[in-house]
Amino acid sequence: MSGLRIGLALLLLSASLGAETLRDPTLPPGGGGGGAAAPAARANQGRWPVIVVDGRPHVAVGTRLYAEGQMLGRARIERITETEVWLREGRALRKVPLYAGVLRRSVPPEQP
Repeated sequence: MSGLRIGLALLLLSASLGAETLRDPTLPPGGGGGGAAAPAARANQGRWPVIVVDGRPHVAVGTRLYAEGQMLGRARIERITETEVWLREGRALRKVPLYAGVLRRSVPPEQP
C-alpha cells in the first residue's frame, strides 16, 4: 500500500512540475518590461523584426509589413536600419531601437 502512495505522490509531483508555463521565445527576456510608465518606444524593443523584400527593408508589425515612407499609426517611417526604426510625427523625429542594449559600431582593422 505504501508503494502505491509513493507512486501517487511522484505522479502528482511530476504533474505539478510540468504545469509551469513556458516562456515565449519571441519576447525579450525579463517578462515584466520597464514598469507601467515605460515609454512606447521601449515597449516596441525586439518586437518589430526587419525583413528585406526585393532589396527594401520592411518592419513587420503584427501581420503587416511597413516600408520607409509608409504610415505606422500616426507616424511616418523615415528610415529602417538593422537595429532601429526612425519615426516622424509632425516635426518630431524619434528613434525606436529594435534590440535593447545592442550597439552597432565598426571595429578598426588590426595593425600588423
